[in-house]
Amino acid sequence: MHLRNIDLNLLVVLQALLEHRHVTQAANTLNMSQPAVSRALSRLRDTFNDPLLVRTAKGYDLSARAASIQPQLEQLLGSLEKLVSAPKFDPKQSNDTVRIYGLDPEVSIFLPSLFSLMRREAPGMFLDVRSEPREQFELLDSGDVHFSLTAFTPHNGLEHYRRLRVERPRFVVLMHKNHPLAKGPLTIKRYLDAAHGMVSITGRGPALVDRSLSDTGRTLYTPLRLSSFANVGQFCEEGGILFHLPRVFAEQARKGRPLITREPPEELAQDLPTTYLYWHERHHHNPMCQWFRDQIRALADSSAE
Repeated sequence: MHLRNIDLNLLVVLQALLEHRHVTQAANTLNMSQPAVSRALSRLRDTFNDPLLVRTAKGYDLSARAASIQPQLEQLLGSLEKLVSAPKFDPKQSNDTVRIYGLDPEVSIFLPSLFSLMRREAPGMFLDVRSEPREQFELLDSGDVHFSLTAFTPHNGLEHYRRLRVERPRFVVLMHKNHPLAKGPLTIKRYLDAAHGMVSITGRGPALVDRSLSDTGRTLYTPLRLSSFANVGQFCEEGGILFHLPRVFAEQARKGRPLITREPPEELAQDLPTTYLYWHERHHHNPMCQWFRDQIRALADSSAE
């Protein structure tokens, strides 16, 4: 007997028959007609080559075969029900690990608050953050991470991914407090005439401001390129240059140094990159990932307010 030849619906009927040991009572429990249950019992008897229910002086009772398979049947149907039921996720009881990729700007801006929330709401969960320079969408494709927090977009389109708009981070200009641009109007001309530093974690691409200036034909004079934010404050203090940075990094760089921040020229306040939380379609219905996305969404909404 091959499994493909067995109607699994019959096992549900068999469970009711073995429990009630009565065709009519089983039919009532299953919301089926009595003739339909009788026909099902006949098919079950053929399948098992056994009467299953036998007459006694007190009514029907289980055959020896039926008595032996009843506990196995209960276990089997319980497992099948668990298999097809929607999985449940309880953050308070979970010890799952959320794996997320993000470069330093996104990680510093968005994840500390999220981790604090996780410590309160899901104390047994782990947050595994990867930030090494690489193609983050390959990690999503391979399943190495659940999420990617980035302002980049995938090269091969969005058909394999879902995304959630998180925030458009606020940028400021960091400079020495005695820099010529520390006082007076910070016009686009004065800004472009100054020397700038840039941070390129990936080592690729032009400065962010250059993208905003692409229509004007002008570019920044950028004699300094760094691969991390760690030394921004020191270069800004001693090198007399400007950095156009997310506010969180500018504030960190200012600590203990004679540096100030100013709002960038109005012409550069537009078309800033928007950060998205991306995930692959394979994780869209995962209840743990759904919970994580809900927390990100709530934090983003709170930040926007």
